[in-house]
Amino acid sequence: MIREIWVRAAGRCVLCSAYLVGGGRTFFHHIPHGQVAHNVGATQGRKSPRGKSTLTLDERALPENLLLLCHQCHRMVDDVGAEKIYTEEYLARHKRDHEDRVRKVTNFATVTQTAVVRVTGRIRGTLSPATDRQVGAALHYEDLRPAGEHPRDAEYIVSIDSDDTDPWVWEEGMKKIAAKLAGLRDSPYPTVAVFAMAPIPLLVFLGSQLDDKADIRVFPRFRDAEDLAWCWRNEPLTPATFEVSPGSNADAQAQDVIVTVSVSAPVDVSRAPADLLDLPRVTLTVENIGPDSIQTKADLAAFASAWRRALATVESDYPNCERIHLLAAVPVVAAVASGQHHMRDAQPQLVVYQRTAEQYMEALRVG
Repeated sequence: MIREIWVRAAGRCVLCSAYLVGGGRTFFHHIPHGQVAHNVGATQGRKSPRGKSTLTLDERALPENLLLLCHQCHRMVDDVGAEKIYTEEYLARHKRDHEDRVRKVTNFATVTQTAVVRVTGRIRGTLSPATDRQVGAALHYEDLRPAGEHPRDAEYIVSIDSDDTDPWVWEEGMKKIAAKLAGLRDSPYPTVAVFAMAPIPLLVFLGSQLDDKADIRVFPRFRDAEDLAWCWRNEPLTPATFEVSPGSNADAQAQDVIVTVSVSAPVDVSRAPADLLDLPRVTLTVENIGPDSIQTKADLAAFASAWRRALATVESDYPNCERIHLLAAVPVVAAVASGQHHMRDAQPQLVVYQRTAEQYMEALRVG
């Protein structure tokens, strides 16, 4: 049975296609260094990866439930909390796809090369950049790998050292982001992977600078499963529900409009500057407000669609609007998407605010 698993996979890891024969040798023969792993764990114990399946113990030992992995992939899929990402369905699909490729003869060029953008700014005094290990795990999960001969060849790193309470941090951040991404636009890489952890205004600006003609993959940041903290989740299966509502002050001649976006937390409009409180308002909310409202790529797509509806509502209800005052409590991916999906040459300028302990303060403008 073990030999069958190796033959089905052609001696390659079914997740990353690493060749698993010849990594070591004695005087007489090569030593294989792959590992035959269970998709659904061999037992039904609490610590057995994906062990809650309805498969019987005998079915778990069949070749259909076994897959050939390299040591690194085996460690990742069996890590604590990994079942939220490396689900039974995900692993079964990759095993099936890999073995289908083997049957269609030796075409393993299925991993897409990508440029990597890492942007880090201080949040409450702390820098929390994505680590090499976290970036590697997230790219691996999406069938991506860093472009170039060396991982650093296509990496664009921005570190914004000023604290988010320093008034000059916004100017510093915008200059650094714009300068670094200018080089990216001239690069030959059609796919760009983005790992960003910074205050919301800088993330919105980052999104506005990303080329909408490229294949942009923005990665989330979760607090659990440290090595897998930047990996998209596969659950829940139903995308989050977002709603857009126009405000009660329908002054069609208004040149300034507030848009509040409450996703990771409610936006308290009473903390906005006094001169904004009487402005017309459009609200975007999610059905279940909280830090885990966006967990999957389908959730992010649903948010992006709702954000575009909010911008369209401003344009249709307030045709004279020149400035949208954005008060947002959103995860990092939603902040970047807000900048990406704002058409700065055609839509009103975005005035983006930062929440302080006391109130919302204007940080920067986009468009």
